[in-house]
Amino acid sequence: MKKQLKVLAVGAGWRGSNSKSLFNGFSKLGCDVRIIETDGYFYNYSIPERLYMKVRKVPLKVKFQKFNKTIERTIDSYRPDILFVVKGLWVTEAIIQYAKLRGITTIHFHPDFLFDDRYHTSLILDKAILSYDMVVTAKTTEVEKYKQYGCRNVHFMKYAYDPDIHHPVQLSAAEKRGFQTDVAFVGRMEPPRADALNSLAKENYDLKVWGTKWDKIPKNYELNKYCEGRPIFCEEMAKVFQGAKVSVGFLTQLSAEQHTARTFEIPACRGFFLGTRTEEHVEIFKPGVEADFFGSTEELAEKVAFYTRNDELRARIAQKGYEKVIKLDATYENRVKGILDFAEIVQSGSDRLVLR
Repeated sequence: MKKQLKVLAVGAGWRGSNSKSLFNGFSKLGCDVRIIETDGYFYNYSIPERLYMKVRKVPLKVKFQKFNKTIERTIDSYRPDILFVVKGLWVTEAIIQYAKLRGITTIHFHPDFLFDDRYHTSLILDKAILSYDMVVTAKTTEVEKYKQYGCRNVHFMKYAYDPDIHHPVQLSAAEKRGFQTDVAFVGRMEPPRADALNSLAKENYDLKVWGTKWDKIPKNYELNKYCEGRPIFCEEMAKVFQGAKVSVGFLTQLSAEQHTARTFEIPACRGFFLGTRTEEHVEIFKPGVEADFFGSTEELAEKVAFYTRNDELRARIAQKGYEKVIKLDATYENRVKGILDFAEIVQSGSDRLVLR
């Protein structure tokens, strides 16, 4: 009889997060999964806590210690085969070593940039990352940087979509009023993104912009009237992609990013994906057939003008893009299978899980 893999998963537990979808991927593959959510320990900081973190570079000691002690105690009681940590900013090196001494395979996935975006790392993670048996990244440019930093086993994994969340939906009459638009964007504000979208706003397109930091754009931007003032998740995000004629997929300027989760989420909702032109994007989707791409603000404006006027072509491309992500099986379940394959972790009853 095959042994059921036991996975202790540590990360954000809210529905729609990369981590939660990955944890569900383990479950769908037949693993027994126990989750320690970081949500309850971190992220909802008071002003005093934020000041403390700014000076000490770690959360309050009581939270920090309780969090790591919880992981330690769960390791002892649950005895997992795998410790899978997503964005382990506050998981200490000592905890990783504690797990490894008990024969547990340790894996870390960082959904953001560890090296090029210092906002998404910590001194704790900088030290602990070297102790993991395996690290996973969805950022092409990070692979070699992990290796140069000293990480032994680095696995590149493309982002994915969650079929339980990202799928075509039927909009009600009220939802059409709330979500139908010419152009939509879901993501955080970065100045180049704001400038490009403001150019479209000046052309009197109907826009809807969802995400964080958009209150920071210049007050004189036309774009201000199109910012929804909040992030959007799960089924609501699917409705955004379904309701927009064009869903724009910007990439961050923090590094040479090649694709993001939106690359798969938008087509999975049968939305029309107009993304930044990169080698990976062009490898995934045939330009003008399954999606389309732009390389400048001027080209973005040209493509928006063209596709908002050509309903039949736009619908055909959106359908082809949807069919492509289904064919690719670009799901989190499939990504987890890739992680397990890379780590040579097989559900065959082996007492010791061995990395290549």
